[in-house]
Amino acid sequence: MNEELLMVAFLGFFSGYILKTIIHGLKTFTAVASFVQKTGYQSLTLLGTSVYKISYVDQLCVIALEKAGKTEEAKKLRLENQQQFDEWKKMIVEEFRENYPENYKWQLDFDDWNGMMEELTNIYKEKKI
Repeated sequence: MNEELLMVAFLGFFSGYILKTIIHGLKTFTAVASFVQKTGYQSLTLLGTSVYKISYVDQLCVIALEKAGKTEEAKKLRLENQQQFDEWKKMIVEEFRENYPENYKWQLDFDDWNGMMEELTNIYKEKKI
């Protein structure tokens, strides 16, 4: 009888330990997923702000050249800025996706710049940050 009681106690302890480990693992995964998602939202917000300000400054430079009567230089600058901007946007999306933690990539709902900006719009609308 004592051996059976000892075996039941051992199995009960072992089952409880396994259950506690599973629950703790799930809570940790959920907490980290929330942290990663909020950090991603903040990064997207920072990118959105940077893009707005960079494009604003670029436009000011082009306008200043046009007002100075250098329309040909303004056209060249506008094309050059647009080309650099397009390359930069592509690189940002690739880097963001590559460096996002592998276990949490299911959170990403975009794979291009337009999708990223739609996600940013949703973040602003739903005030997720």
